[in-house]
This record gives sequence, C-alpha cells and structure tokens, in this order.
Amino acid sequence: MLTYDMDQRGEESLYAYLYDCMRADIENGSIAAGEKLPSKRKLADHLGVSIVTVEGAYRQLIAEGYVESRARRGYFAAYISSSNTRALTKEGGVAPAGTFTPDAFEHKGENEPVFSPSYTFDLSKGQLPESLFPLASWSKALRDTLTQEPASALVGESDPLGCMALREEISRYLRQTRGLVAPPENIVVGSGAQTLYNLIVQLIGRNRTVGVEDPGYPRLRRVYGANNVRLSPIPLDASGASMSSVRAAGVDTLHITPSHQFPTGIVTSVSRRHELLGWATEVPGRYIIEDDYDCEFRLAGRPIPTLQGIDASERVIYTNTFSKSLGSAFRIAYMVLPDHLARRYRGEMAFYSCTVPAIDQLALARFMQRGEFERHVNRLRTHARDVRDAFLATLKESLPQGSFSVAGHDAGLHFVLGFPEIDDARFAESLAENSVRMPSLREFSMKKNDATNDCRYVVQYLQLSTTQAQAAALVIARAYASIH
Repeated sequence: MLTYDMDQRGEESLYAYLYDCMRADIENGSIAAGEKLPSKRKLADHLGVSIVTVEGAYRQLIAEGYVESRARRGYFAAYISSSNTRALTKEGGVAPAGTFTPDAFEHKGENEPVFSPSYTFDLSKGQLPESLFPLASWSKALRDTLTQEPASALVGESDPLGCMALREEISRYLRQTRGLVAPPENIVVGSGAQTLYNLIVQLIGRNRTVGVEDPGYPRLRRVYGANNVRLSPIPLDASGASMSSVRAAGVDTLHITPSHQFPTGIVTSVSRRHELLGWATEVPGRYIIEDDYDCEFRLAGRPIPTLQGIDASERVIYTNTFSKSLGSAFRIAYMVLPDHLARRYRGEMAFYSCTVPAIDQLALARFMQRGEFERHVNRLRTHARDVRDAFLATLKESLPQGSFSVAGHDAGLHFVLGFPEIDDARFAESLAENSVRMPSLREFSMKKNDATNDCRYVVQYLQLSTTQAQAAALVIARAYASIH
C-alpha cells in the first residue's frame, strides 16, 4: 500500500501533495509501470484523507497520462520513458497548487444576442466578449505608463526581443502558473503568434519538413505554406500526435498543441511527451514547437505541465499568446527559446525591431505586475465554466440519452460534440437552416474525406453568455430533432 506522510504537505492542498508524491514515485520507478494502484476508498482510508482528495489526485494523474483507468479493473501506473527529460519539481516544472483559484464573478448584461454576419449563433469563433474586457484596469495601466515611464522608454529604441519589463513579468508568470523556468533573456515578444511563427522559420531554417497535427489549425498551415516550408499531416491517437506517423513522415520539426489539442481537445499523455522528446534528440537539428495557446483556461484540476519544462536537450520552442485572454485585437504573443537558439537569435536576428509598440508592452507589464491579468483570467475562467455548464446541461435535458458525446470539455475553451447516429450532411444543413454555425471536425483536416471526422463538431463558446448558451443548445437540439 502506498504510504505518504500527509503532514509534510506544508501549504499545499491534500490532493496536490498526494498528486506530487505519486507522480514522483511513478517517474522514479518506485511505482512500477503497469502496477495496479489501490482503489480510491482503500487509499483514502490508509492515508486518513477523504475519497475526494484521492479522486482529485487520480484525476490529475490520469489527465497527464501518469495513470490509466481501466473499466472494471481499476487504476494502473502508465509506462513513462525518462530519457532526454528532466524531472518535474516544484522548483522547476510543476505549477504550485492553487495557482488558479477562480474569484466569484457575476457577469452582467447577458441578454444581448450574439450575431455574426450570417448566423444567430456562431460557435466557430471563441472571441472574448467586449463586456468582459477589463477596460477600467487596462485604462489605468495605460495612463500610468504614459505619465510615469520616462520618455526614453516610451519613444526610444527598444530591445529587439521586447521590453525587459514585460519579459520579466512573463517569466514570473510562467514560473508561477506553468512551473516553467523561462529566463527573460530567452523570451521574444511579437505582434501575435503568426509573427512568431515567421520568426521561428527564419531562425531554424526553411529547408525543413514540419509535421502539423491533423486535424489542426488551418491558419497555421497557411503561415508555413507562405514561408515555403514543406508540410506533413500527422494523425492523432488518444495520446496525441501519432509516433508511428511522425517517424513515417520523416519530419524534422513538429508543431503541436500538447496541453489542449486544437480542435480535438486531446491532452498529450506524459508517456507520449517523453516519446516525442526522445524522437527530437535522435537527430541533431530536430525541434518541437509547443503551442500553449489557451493554457490559462483548463477548467478542472491543475494546469498540465509544459513540454519545455521536461526538455533536458533544448529541443522545445515554447509559444503562447495574450489573444485568448485579452481578445483577438490584442496582438501580443511571446516565445521562449532554448538557450542555444536564444543566443542565435541575438546574434543573427537582432536587426529586427520588436513588432509590438513599447507603450503597449510597458502597459501590459504594469497590468501583470499589479495582479490585474491574473484576476482577469480568473474571472474569465469562471465565465467560461458557467457558459460551458449551461450549454451542456441544456443539451442533456433536450436530447435523448446517449444521442451525443462530449470530448475535451475540461481542457480549454472549446470542446467536441459527437452525434454518432445522424447523417452528417443533413445535420449540417439543418444547423444552417436554424442559423447555427458549428463547424465539423472535417473542416480542420487536411484529408477532407477522412470518415473518422464525421458527425463531430467543434464548439467554441467564450463569446456566449449563459443565457445565450442555453438558447444555442436548444436550437441545436431542434436541428437534431428535425432529421432524427
């Protein structure tokens, strides 16, 4: 029986401490791969904690791929390859427990309809509603920047990598919320993720074959295509990017979204993460681009640790953006380069000016330093959870039991709805007739005739209020009933 001294947890919550202990034992082999773990009730009784505590730890370990849940058999430790990786520790790799504690939040003005040019309910765009933008606190940060920063900082020449004040705040934020040690000297700020992708291509070279997830983000493929980079679609399995496909494709660079794959919602398992890092180190010059686009919005459990956080061989380029949290018009993104690439960037690409105005960078640094960004994210996460729950609860009440499935609903700001017993084409027509835009998973695939993407639909819901989410779910149920 697993034995841990729960009194040694310090300020950690019970479930977080238990998770840390079990994760460490699985990584170091104290809990062998394939070993059956005690049931939740037995472990709770043995440790003198509640079943809820054990359940929380098991849920997080399953989400990250350390533990497998097998129907009617129980819980088992997963196989974890440890080559070319570094251990996750509270100092260097795992976000502290309780980093994301949502504030109480009540959103006002929820009766306004959500319109697109063609649809009453457009679930293809998860944009931040104007009413949720922190206008007052952002305005204050901007005013204080203009009145308190020296003129040289506002209008003088800035660092090609971005203002140091912002890079220091990003570094602090990543360590606190993602457990990622990211020196400010390794952070590059740019005007949106697409700008950073262009810089990455120039930094590591165009003469490459880049593997992109399929289904995946169509605009990403267009950015690489515009840079004359060869692309290879990489199919997904339950653990993330398929390793057999990666090897068969002969790619030397991978662009993946391991914490919340877009659009399927798959979370790359820890075992697959180690396999990917092992692949990257087999041949010099291989890289993995880790796109962590909505990491702030995991709606259950602790944040999934970053891939770069366990990379011991400098093969992972980490990218993230503020567009999900502050709105698509807020064009500020950043990347964290491995040490050798940061040196190369300084030496070969410092002739580029930073593409984000210094005033915006300094205002954002001030906004983050005051804690306003984290408070905003907490409120936004609460809003997202409420909207998602309202949508799914209404759909469950309005459709026959077993008529639909939900995947990836806890991992971020979209999920996948599956309707296994419908005609895909007729349902799409019915949705359009009911003025609903809900894109099929097929639309995100490079293989348009792939039947595995049939009858599955991507729902992005941040732009909705709870009232609108309920209304949208009712309309979808009506569209379903009209053809079934």
